[in-house]
Amino acid sequence: MKAKFIYKNYPFLLAFLLPVSLMLGYFIYRGMYPFGKSSLLTVDLGQQYVDFFVAYRDTLLHHPAKLFYSFSKAIGGEMMGEYAYYLLSPFNLFLLPFKENTITAGIMLITLLKYGCSGLSMVWLLEKRFKESHLMNITFAIAYALMGWFVANQLNLLWLDAAVFLPLIIAGFFKMLDERKPLLYILMLGWMMIINYYMAYMICLFLILFLCYYLASTWTSIKDALHKLLTFGLSSLLAGGLSCVTLLPTIFTLSTSKGQYTQQKVSFHLEYNPLKILSKLTLGSFNFTQMPSGQPNIFMSTLALFLFIIFFLNQKFSLRQKLTAFLITVFFILSMCFEPLDLLWHGMQFPVWYPSRFSFLFCFWVIYIARQSFGSFQAKDRTKLFVPFFLYALMLFYLLINMKKFNFMSNKTLFVSAVFALLSLALLACSTATISTLTRDILLFVVVCFEMSLNAYLSLNNISYLTQKEYTIPSTALRADKKALTALDKSLYRVAMLYVRTKNDGLANNLNTGSYFSSALEKTIPDFYGQIGNPDGDSYAAYTNGTLITDTLLNMKYIVQPKNSAEVPLNSKIQTISERPDTNEYQKVAQTKQTTIYQNPYATGIVYAANKSLLSALELYNDPITYQTNWLNYASGTWPSTKYFFPTNFSEVVFQNIPKSLNLTGMTFKKIKTDKEAQIIFKFTPTTNDSYYLTLGSSLDNDYVTWYLGNRQLNYYDTFRHTVVLNIANHQKGDEIVLTAKLKKNSLWLSNFVLYRMDTQSVLAKLKEVHQNRIQNVHYSQTKIAGTLKTTSNQILATTIPYSKGWSLKVDGKKVPIIKIQEAFVGASVDKGKHHIELTYQPPYLVLGLIISVISLMLVATGQIIVIKRS
Repeated sequence: MKAKFIYKNYPFLLAFLLPVSLMLGYFIYRGMYPFGKSSLLTVDLGQQYVDFFVAYRDTLLHHPAKLFYSFSKAIGGEMMGEYAYYLLSPFNLFLLPFKENTITAGIMLITLLKYGCSGLSMVWLLEKRFKESHLMNITFAIAYALMGWFVANQLNLLWLDAAVFLPLIIAGFFKMLDERKPLLYILMLGWMMIINYYMAYMICLFLILFLCYYLASTWTSIKDALHKLLTFGLSSLLAGGLSCVTLLPTIFTLSTSKGQYTQQKVSFHLEYNPLKILSKLTLGSFNFTQMPSGQPNIFMSTLALFLFIIFFLNQKFSLRQKLTAFLITVFFILSMCFEPLDLLWHGMQFPVWYPSRFSFLFCFWVIYIARQSFGSFQAKDRTKLFVPFFLYALMLFYLLINMKKFNFMSNKTLFVSAVFALLSLALLACSTATISTLTRDILLFVVVCFEMSLNAYLSLNNISYLTQKEYTIPSTALRADKKALTALDKSLYRVAMLYVRTKNDGLANNLNTGSYFSSALEKTIPDFYGQIGNPDGDSYAAYTNGTLITDTLLNMKYIVQPKNSAEVPLNSKIQTISERPDTNEYQKVAQTKQTTIYQNPYATGIVYAANKSLLSALELYNDPITYQTNWLNYASGTWPSTKYFFPTNFSEVVFQNIPKSLNLTGMTFKKIKTDKEAQIIFKFTPTTNDSYYLTLGSSLDNDYVTWYLGNRQLNYYDTFRHTVVLNIANHQKGDEIVLTAKLKKNSLWLSNFVLYRMDTQSVLAKLKEVHQNRIQNVHYSQTKIAGTLKTTSNQILATTIPYSKGWSLKVDGKKVPIIKIQEAFVGASVDKGKHHIELTYQPPYLVLGLIISVISLMLVATGQIIVIKRS
């Protein structure tokens, strides 16, 4: 029985097990955890996705409300859009048995499963379409599973589902149009839209192209074509309807996040020489430099490439069919290098790293056409192999004379690529008199398996990975801090972390750290961070540069600071991200093996009563000192405005290999001798025990200068696009502070470079006033905050909850409209008195989306019943 099962299903077993085995062998060879000290974590997988996976597990097992909203997303934000992009893959369920320290083993498991399932789904499609050779179906399925796009994007696990489900969608496409049975197509396309709308969008574009090819291949009459076109349109709409439960809330999220960065102007130009794409048809054509900008990863075996070319020479295919295929191919190639088409595939936004994300569709297209070509290839056609041989030889010659342009290429990789190409051509050219068809197919299968494996190994050998320790040491420290904080306080608060593993540490450890990195981060949050002097970008915000003011008004109730190096064992050290000597103003309340925890006694709470003048707070980019001053004054109702920060001169400035200047801020300094090191040394001696803060403009980040405090490198988040605020002294009266700027380039612009002394006592007095107005008797979840708030006649309800239409407010049981304050937060006008406040969050359009999905499901079910009755 078992032998019969294996014989009957061996194409599926081999197409699944071979990619898994080949890649597992490589992972073991590289010593990936649990088989060694390394891990699969690299680039975004290590800096972003692994934290999402840990949070996913925690949400499903312990905190299901975080499916909708989380205060661990920077300072708060909706989560349905995050899940729809990052976490709805069914493969992620395999992560549930893996705890935090072993999550990397779970990541390896789902990576291997996706390799295997992509081969399995592809062979299933090919078995449905091509009956003449099971072995060649397996061969092309292996080429698909190990294609260059899959290997290069192994670290982008969330995208790999697209390659897994694409063949199933295409199988459904054929069943829908050939047999008038649309169920598989509707379910698979709808499912793809649910689990990753971004990649589903690309698949939808491809389906339009594939429909054109299908109609050209099966053309009988206009009436028949229109009927198929209508069937395709209605079925695709139903698939979209099924996905509305996640799609509509996600579209709303995109309108406040990624949608804010949509490219408004399009340049009609080539992004690079299209001939560079040829470099990706050779072995090992991938490395780190290809990640931020490079050519599409389209290696899919020389066998597939040659048979694809032969397709256009084969007289068994109609001219209409070949012409349509040619135009689609040209469209794909232009899409990889012509800006308007590149933008179209990426949703009218330039991809940040990982160019040509849609190129898996091109690989599928070439492999599918190649399999179709192989089915019609006969011994008498072998003379046509001269064309692909000649074209491939020309390609190798071009690459050989331009090798210096491709830093991933070498004479060895070109030679080995040529060997595999010749083997493939030789086997295709063999007549049945020389070797049997079965022998030829077996040899082609072996060649393709070796070729695709070698490409994967060579490509991945160019990539470095985090060790397991580099992941577990800071993760262990974070969990210890979470445990200590939970023992201290179970209320709703935020915590400023002065060490990091990634910006998503809070998400992974159920801590509200104020930092976050995600493509779906609402634009208002990084915009706000830019105003208060913290690092921000299009997809991240990092709360690393807090002051006494921002800590308190953002309800950073606890600050976690790494212990001195001498106090921590060498094998347990964690990376300090920020200097915060002003923690001296806080109370030390706990310690862990690696950190000290301080409590901010002035924290306002996430909801507080503020003066109505807060409604007039202005957006002041690149002036965080003024913004923080105004925020505190408006919140406390101080009028006329009180000044808290006072510019302070340096007592001495030493220029080395730079001309002397009496002015500093706004000046550009150039090296005298460009081949020598240059630095500026700034000295000052605090005259009080107040906090001293330094502002740095965007020209003073890590790309241009390295900063030192005394004889050690200054700890600060070194990438920022707006002016940031650094705390460099507190309770250091009479101690000389030495700050050094070492130039990395030949010149340095000291933009917004100012030293300030904070009047600490005045600030703390005002913060105490705001602290008294915080919400009391708080009950909370991720989607609901309730408590009592007392207001006077000149106060409003203020929060530091990011504004969203999903929030609703009830005051004493009556619904009150929310307003946006500070261009960022939820607020409301309330009457004077003591009130019961209830803030509730519901994802916008979730109910509407659910209704549409249910209706669509009912229509699909009704249609299926009709199909069954007719058959």
